[in-house]
Amino acid sequence: MNVRALTLSLTLAAVFAMGVALASCPPGGVTDALVQREYLSLPGYVEPHTPGSGVSGVEMPTTTLVQQILGPSPDLNQVSYARFSLPRPDPSAKPRAILILVPGFVSGAGPFTPLAQQLVRSFGGNLEVWAIDRRPNQLEDLRGSHYAQSKLEQATPDLNGFLDAIQFYFPDQPGVDVNGNGIQDPPFALPDALGGTSPFRQLDQNDARFMAYWGVDTYVRDWKILVDKAREEVGPEGLVLFGGHSMGTEWAGIFAAYDFDPGPGVDAAYQKIDGILLLEGGGPGAPVASPPTHAAYLDTVNTLATSTLQTDQVFLPSFSGAPLSQFGAGAELAGLDGTFRPGLPSLLQRTAIFQTFPLSIILISPLTSETLIALFLDNNTSPVAELAGSFGFSDDGPNSLVPASPPFFFSPFYLLHPRADGQPRHWKNYNDPTLPTCPPFNPDPAVDGGPGCVIKDLGPRPGPTDPPARWGLEAQVSDLDDMLQTQFQPGNFLEWYFGTGRPNLDFQFGRDSSALGDESLLAVTQNANVNVPVLCIGGSDGLAPTEASFADYLGSIATPAADKEIFIAEGYAHLDVLTAKNNVAVPHIVAWVNRLLQRKLLAAP
Repeated sequence: MNVRALTLSLTLAAVFAMGVALASCPPGGVTDALVQREYLSLPGYVEPHTPGSGVSGVEMPTTTLVQQILGPSPDLNQVSYARFSLPRPDPSAKPRAILILVPGFVSGAGPFTPLAQQLVRSFGGNLEVWAIDRRPNQLEDLRGSHYAQSKLEQATPDLNGFLDAIQFYFPDQPGVDVNGNGIQDPPFALPDALGGTSPFRQLDQNDARFMAYWGVDTYVRDWKILVDKAREEVGPEGLVLFGGHSMGTEWAGIFAAYDFDPGPGVDAAYQKIDGILLLEGGGPGAPVASPPTHAAYLDTVNTLATSTLQTDQVFLPSFSGAPLSQFGAGAELAGLDGTFRPGLPSLLQRTAIFQTFPLSIILISPLTSETLIALFLDNNTSPVAELAGSFGFSDDGPNSLVPASPPFFFSPFYLLHPRADGQPRHWKNYNDPTLPTCPPFNPDPAVDGGPGCVIKDLGPRPGPTDPPARWGLEAQVSDLDDMLQTQFQPGNFLEWYFGTGRPNLDFQFGRDSSALGDESLLAVTQNANVNVPVLCIGGSDGLAPTEASFADYLGSIATPAADKEIFIAEGYAHLDVLTAKNNVAVPHIVAWVNRLLQRKLLAAP
C-alpha cells in the first residue's frame, strides 16, 4: 500500500469514527443547559444610505424616537446572530461545521433555539449553529422587557415592577386598569439612550425610511460577512452550510444564487457554501409574470425612501389587525409572565391590546400566564399556521372549532370558552398523557359539547404526483416551557419591524433577477448554476407537507439528483421542525452533515 493510499485509509477510518462520535453525546451527558447561546453583532455591509455609514450627502438621519432607543449616532450597518456552541477544553479548537440559518416571516432568531441546541449537542461541539437576526431587530425598544426581567428575577419577585413594565408598553386607557389601582395611570417612562427618560412609542414608517435600501442586496451582503467568518473558523476542510425556515428558505435559495461581483465577473454565493438546508419551506420561486421594469423599480425605491405617507410602507405595520410591534412587546412580556408565574392568571390579559378587537374575539376566557402565549403558538388554537407548532392543548373547558375566515384568520382554530367556575383556563404541555385524541373525542365539539381534541388523523399521504396536502397522525412534540424563554432572549421570537417594502419589490424577481438588468441593484443570477447538496425537511401537518413542496426549487438548480434529499416528519406542524423536543429531523440533519464532512475530507489534496 502506497503512502497516499495508507493516508486515505487512515483518514477514512478517522472520518467514520468521527461520524459515530459526532452523532452521539460525549460521556457525562451533554444537556441543553451546557449549550452556550451568545448574541453577537459584527460590522455589516456598509449600505451608504443607512445611519452610521458615514457617506456624506447620502447617509439618512435618524429621528429622536430612534435615538432614544439606540443613541444619538447609531450605526445600523450591523449583522447580528445568535451563536450556539459548546465550551471547548482547548479555546483555540475550531468547529468542523457551522450552520447559518435565516428566520421566516416576522420571525427573529429565537425559534431556532431548540433545534440548534440539539444539533450542537449531537455533534459534541464540532458543529455550531448561527441563527441570523435581520437588521430591523436593532430597532426594537427592549427597555421595558429588560426592566421586567430584572424585576421578576429578584429573590422576591417585584410584581409591581413587572406591572410598571407592562404599563411601559401598554399604558392604561379608559376602562383598562393594568395594575388594578382603580385609576388611569400615565405611561410609564424608563431611562433612554439620550440620557433622559421616555415612554415606549412604536416607530412609524417615517422613523425608518432608510429601510427603503434594506433589500435583498443589503441582506445577502450582510450574510456573506457571516459566511466568510464561518469559513475562517472551519477552514477549507470544514463545512459552511446555509439554510432557513419558512420564508427563510426563500432567502436561503436567493443567497445561494447571488453574484457578489456586479458586471461581467462572477463571485457566486453557492461557491462559498457546502450545502443548503430548507426547513418547512420550498425555497425561492420563479419571477412573477411581469416583474418591474428598471425605471419602475427605481421609482418605487425613491417613493419608499422619500414619502411621508404611512401608506408607503418600508415595514409591516400591523398583523391580524394589531400593530406588529405591540405583538412583539406582548410576546416579550407574556414569555416572562409564563416563565416566572406559571399557573397564575395572566397579567397581560389586563392590557388594552388583548381586550380590544381583533384579539378580544379570540381571548374570551380568563387564561393562565402560559396559556395566553400557547394560544398564539399552538396549531390547534392559533389562526396563523406560519407561527404555529404542536405545544399541547387546553381541555379544562368547552372549546369550539372556528373555520378559516380571511382576512383575519388563516386556518381553523379552537376557541377557548370560559370555564363554568370562572377560573382561568390552563394548558397541558405536549407530553401530558391525558391530551384528548380523536377518537374517542369528536374533532368538532359543536357536535358533542366536549373540549375537542389535539391528536387527529389527517388522512393518507398524497401520492408523488399529487399537489401538496397535509396528511398523517398529528404529533405533539414541542415543549411550551422552551418556547416561553425564546420570547424574551436576545434574538427573540418576533421581528417587530419586519421589512416589507424593499424585500417585496425584490422578491418579485424570485430566483432570477436577470430581467431587471442592473446587477448593482439586484444580482440573483446564478440559480441555474447552484450545484451544492440540498436537504429539505418538511412537516406533514405544516406548510411543506410532501416532497412536491420542494419540487419547483429543486428542479431549478444544477445539484445532482443524488444530492437532493427530502425528509417529511409525520405529524409535525410548521414550527415543530425547529421546536420539537426530541426532533426526528435531527438524525437526518446529523447524517447529512456527517456525509458532507466525509466527502470534504476525501476530496482534500
